[in-house]
Amino acid sequence: MNCVMCGNKMKIEKEKLFHYTDCGLSRVYLNGISIYKCTNKDCDNEELMIPNIEELHELLAQTLAHQKTRFLPEEIRFLRTHLGFSGTDFARKVMKVTPETVTRWEKGVLQMKETIELFLRVLIITNAGPFRNYNELEEFGSSKIKTPPKRVFETSKNHWIKKIA
Repeated sequence: MNCVMCGNKMKIEKEKLFHYTDCGLSRVYLNGISIYKCTNKDCDNEELMIPNIEELHELLAQTLAHQKTRFLPEEIRFLRTHLGFSGTDFARKVMKVTPETVTRWEKGVLQMKETIELFLRVLIITNAGPFRNYNELEEFGSSKIKTPPKRVFETSKNHWIKKIA
């Protein structure tokens, strides 16, 4: 592998414990990460290789959702972005609060209510995100119909499927 800055060869070093702050969490450390360092002493370029970063972020989210302590502001921000929401969409379409409220949660000015925090944990634990279709999410629970629709379910090879009524 060659350096993208100067073109010289890169040498690989295994980092014992890498402080991974790029995820937005201040106390995450990765063991066994490869760092490529340029052999040109004047260049000083380094490149980090984190394998399967999506899986790492999912593990971080699951770890946070299962923790016994309340969420810290940086953890709320991480979980929101992990689910794929902007601050405004998270506020209006998911939590049904103002965008300013989410900003206050993420800055530590206001503590998230326990019921809202529990809902956020459930979203993570059930692997509900990242969300791709915000419009569909906005439609959940929006209908004012008082009579429930007829729902038909059918068994097929020991599995249940929903039929169109």
